[in-house]
Amino acid sequence: MEERIEIGLLYDFYGPLLTERRAELVRLYCEEDWSLTEIAAELGVSRQGVYDALRHAKGKLLGYEQKLRLMVRWLDMERAVAACREQLSAVTPAPGSESALDSARRALERIEYVQREI
Repeated sequence: MEERIEIGLLYDFYGPLLTERRAELVRLYCEEDWSLTEIAAELGVSRQGVYDALRHAKGKLLGYEQKLRLMVRWLDMERAVAACREQLSAVTPAPGSESALDSARRALERIEYVQREI
């Protein structure tokens, strides 16, 4: 996984645990796709300061993920839901079992909805 994308995902899960300053740096870097130079100019710090702060924030985010494993579990669930949806699409219901198949599809939709809210 590309580093910026990985940091962005980790930020989605653990961003509120960072200091406001570090959270803002990560947000500008990942979500706004700003360069270190642009962030430094905006915040009035050196490029090296931005680099160091981002490195430290990434270390914190990775540490949280190592302990809590929220991102990896979320990604696993996303893959499992996709596999279930694929398998369900291949099923031809027997007469009278259409409602059970529809129920299974609705259950997957609820799981996907909850995942998007996380």
